[in-house]
Amino acid sequence: DHATQLADETDPGATITGTRTLDVNLYLLRLGPTLFWDVNRYVGLEVGVGPALGIVSGNLKFNETITSGGGMTFNKGQIGGTETTFGGYVNSTITFHAVKNGDFYIGVQFIPMNNVTISGQGRAAQLNLGGQVYLSAGINWPF
Repeated sequence: DHATQLADETDPGATITGTRTLDVNLYLLRLGPTLFWDVNRYVGLEVGVGPALGIVSGNLKFNETITSGGGMTFNKGQIGGTETTFGGYVNSTITFHAVKNGDFYIGVQFIPMNNVTISGQGRAAQLNLGGQVYLSAGINWPF
C-alpha cells in the first residue's frame, strides 16, 4: 500500500496549555592566563581572561493539553540534544593569607557565551547564555 500525505489541519479556536521545561547541563572549558600578585603579606590578587568552550547537553520536556472543537488531546514527551557554544571569560579573586599556606578566598567570574537551541519534532527552546556570573568562596590549604 502507498502512504498518502494529508493536509495539515488547523483550528483557529484551539488552545494549547501545559508546561515546557528546558533541563540542561553546561560543561565549560576555559583556556587563558592567570596572574597572581601578592599585594602585601596578607592579601593576594588573582586575575584571568581568555576564551571559553561550552558543551550544553539536556532535554526539552513538554506536557500539553490541546483543546479544540473536536475535544481534548494530551501531548507529552521530550527532545534531547547536545550543542557546543563559544565565548570568553574574565575572573578575579582576592586571597587573604590567614596562616602560613592557609588562605581564605572570594572570587567572581563573568562568562558571556553564544545562545544554544535545543530543537526537534517541530519544537525549539533557546538557552540564553549571554552573561553568566559565578561567585566563589572557600579555604585553600595545601598539604
